[in-house]
Amino acid sequence: MTFTQKARLAASTLALSFMMAPGLAFAQDDFTIKVGGRLHVDYASADADTADFDLSATALRRGRIKGYGNFGDNLKYKIEFNTNSSTDVNLEDAYVQWQPDGSVFSFKAGHFKTQNSLEEATSSLDIAIIERAALTDAFQLDRRVGFEIATKSDNYLLQLGVFGENLEEIQSNGNEGTAFAGRAVYKFDLADDNLVHVGGSFRHRNQNDANDLRYRQRPFVENTGRIISTGRIADSDTFYGGELAGLFGQAWAQGEYTIVNANCAEGSTVCTEDPSFSAWSIGAGYFFGGKRNYSVGKFKRPTIDNPVTKGGWGAVSINARYDTLDLTDSGIEGGELDTFAAGANWWLHKNVRLQFNYFNSDATLSGPNVGPSLGLETVFADAVLDPTFNDDNVSGFITRLQFDF
Repeated sequence: MTFTQKARLAASTLALSFMMAPGLAFAQDDFTIKVGGRLHVDYASADADTADFDLSATALRRGRIKGYGNFGDNLKYKIEFNTNSSTDVNLEDAYVQWQPDGSVFSFKAGHFKTQNSLEEATSSLDIAIIERAALTDAFQLDRRVGFEIATKSDNYLLQLGVFGENLEEIQSNGNEGTAFAGRAVYKFDLADDNLVHVGGSFRHRNQNDANDLRYRQRPFVENTGRIISTGRIADSDTFYGGELAGLFGQAWAQGEYTIVNANCAEGSTVCTEDPSFSAWSIGAGYFFGGKRNYSVGKFKRPTIDNPVTKGGWGAVSINARYDTLDLTDSGIEGGELDTFAAGANWWLHKNVRLQFNYFNSDATLSGPNVGPSLGLETVFADAVLDPTFNDDNVSGFITRLQFDF
C-alpha cells in the first residue's frame, strides 16, 4: 500500500514524501530527488569434473543505492553506487540527460553503459536468467565516462556515443582508453500486443597507453572464477552485435550473435595475427499469472496479475538459455565455453522475486601457452597447465532473492 506524508518546512518550503514504491522522494519547485535501491542475495552450489573445485556459498551479488530525479521538464539525472561480498563500493551510473523543448534528440553525459546488446541493456532486475550471457562479460560491455546523443519513439531507438575509460580502470592503471559505440533498434508491432525486436550495435575500443585487452569468462556463477582466457593480447578491438527478440502473449524469446575483431598489441609474441572471437546466445520463457513487458530497446518489469500484496500467489515464469563463447582463433587458444541454464522465477510482487537456476558449463580449456598470468584463478589455471586435461565441466545450481524499491 502506498502512503504519502507531506511536511512543508517554513524556511525552505521543502516537500517530503514517503512511498512504498518507488521509494523516498523529495521535491521543491521543479527539482525532485528520488531514492531507490536493489538487493540480490545468492546461494550457489557447483563443482568441476577436472579441477579441484567445489563451491557452496552465500554471497551478496548486488547491493545498490541510487538517487535520481529531474530538474524541470527537460533535465534528469541519476547517480548509483554498488557493493557486493567483496565490500568494495563502485560507482555505477552517474549522468545527466537533457532533451531540449521540441527536439527529438536527447543528450547524456557522465558514467553509463556503452550502447551494446539487448541482454546488457535490460536491467539485472528484469533479466530472465540469473546471470547474463557470457558475451556481455567476456567482451567487457561496461560503463565508461562519455557523451551520448540519442533519439527514440515508441518503435525505434538510435544511440551514438563517444567514451573514455571506466572509472575503476582509470583508478587502477592511471591511463585511459577510448571507445566509440552505437546501437539501432526497431520494434515491429503485431496483433494482440505481440511484438518483434530487431537490433544491432557496434563498439570500437582503443587502449592507447592503458593495459592491453584480454578476453576471459567464468562458468556461469559469478564467484566460480575464470575458466577460459586469452591473456592480454590486443591494443584495440571492434565489437559487432545483432539482436532478435519477441513477445508473444505470455511467451518470450531472444537471441544475440556477436563478433569481436581484435588487433594484436605491438610487440606481442603470442598474438601475431589479428584474431576474431565470437559468441551467441538463445533463450526463451513462459509466464503463468503474468507477462513479460518491453520498452523499446529492452525488456522491463513484468506484469503480475495477482501479487501477494493483494492476496494472490504472484506469478511464475519458466526460462531456459543456451550460450556459447569461442576465444580461439589465429593462434590464440583462449578456449571455448558452452553453457546451458534453466530454471524458474517466482514473482511475489513486481519488486520481489525468488529465482532458481540449474546450469551446466562445458569448457574446452586454453592452450598450453596460458596460465595464471592470464587471469585464470589458480584452481582452473592448474587444470589448464596439466597436459592430461583438455576440457572441464562445471555444473550446479544457484538461487537468488531479489528485492528493490
